[in-house]
Amino acid sequence: MNNNTDYQTESLEELNDRYARALLPLTITFGFFAVFGFFGNVIILLVFSLSRDYKRNNFKVFVLTLAVIDMVISVTLIPAEMVKQRKYFEFGDVVTCKVKCFFNVFGASSSCLALLVISIDRFRKVVQPFKKQMTPAIAVRILIAVACVVPILLAIPGTIMCGIKTTNMTNIHGGNTTIHLCETEEKYEKSIWRTIYKFTFIILLVGISVTYIVLYTFVMREAAKQMKAISMQRTNSSHETVLTTGIYNHNTIVHETPETELPFPLNNDSLSNRTLQNGGSNHTGSIEQICRRNDRSQKTRHFPTKTIIWFILTIVFIVTYVTHNLLTLKVGKIVNMSPSEFTLFSFFFRIYFLNHIINPIVYAIFVKRFRSSFRNVFPMMLSKLGQCCVK
Repeated sequence: MNNNTDYQTESLEELNDRYARALLPLTITFGFFAVFGFFGNVIILLVFSLSRDYKRNNFKVFVLTLAVIDMVISVTLIPAEMVKQRKYFEFGDVVTCKVKCFFNVFGASSSCLALLVISIDRFRKVVQPFKKQMTPAIAVRILIAVACVVPILLAIPGTIMCGIKTTNMTNIHGGNTTIHLCETEEKYEKSIWRTIYKFTFIILLVGISVTYIVLYTFVMREAAKQMKAISMQRTNSSHETVLTTGIYNHNTIVHETPETELPFPLNNDSLSNRTLQNGGSNHTGSIEQICRRNDRSQKTRHFPTKTIIWFILTIVFIVTYVTHNLLTLKVGKIVNMSPSEFTLFSFFFRIYFLNHIINPIVYAIFVKRFRSSFRNVFPMMLSKLGQCCVK
């Protein structure tokens, strides 16, 4: 009987090592995520901060905000997850556990709310161009409150309830081994406050995701209408068509770069008033310049670039976090998973890490100016360093 009992015993260290070996490829993958996320977002910060190609506008503010959030997560949450995977079932460090729980909530909510502000800005600029727009200064203040202060407040309760949970797990021999997990502490598992906290996040995620979809539906529909108007104008490219449609008044684009956005419809009065103010002799020349600029851009432009960028990042966020929240329903079953099953589960459970590394790739694909600025910013930095050394 004693020999049989010994045979069915697997120590906590042995059990943890068995799963850690299975998780090693995923841990290495997350290590790549952390390195790429850090350096990729450092490049974004350098390019958009130092390059002369980017003026102070909302796009720059949003890009820098997301880069800061993603860089913080790349140096805190992802490495903490790697540490957790090496000690998943014998996690005994309460402080590390709580720090990880804090950044879990902070990273998700800050990205979510920042993308919400961006989607509202897209909606205002594309669908409601005549109404008062969000200026860069206002955008900064809103983002500090919405994407920084609010996520911190949301993360505090989760951090308090997070801790070391002790339970039993079926080992390789079919017996039980006592394990220690970084999860919700046992005393909070059935607490009404945890239930309220959990459902608050579900409601926020669902509500904000629906808001994303509704806003971008209007944005895409309006952009499609404008593309159709431009297409019709191309079939009849006389100056009379330009004047009657009033499509090309760039004053309607608030803090936007003409190369990356579709122009928005305007009434004829604003165009006429501006032309009269500039003098009648400039009327024809300015219209011809507008026509030539838009004729060139129409050859390659298919959809508003900034809208595409924010739409892609928003869709990735929705898909990855919906996946994560659905898998939280199976967290209690990890004690019954085999190492291979647990590895697959862990990958999809943390698939939202993609949100924090994908931005540099999206900018490099869709923003030609970002690629050229990236090539120029480092020689410029070296030149400035050389000048400083000479002085």
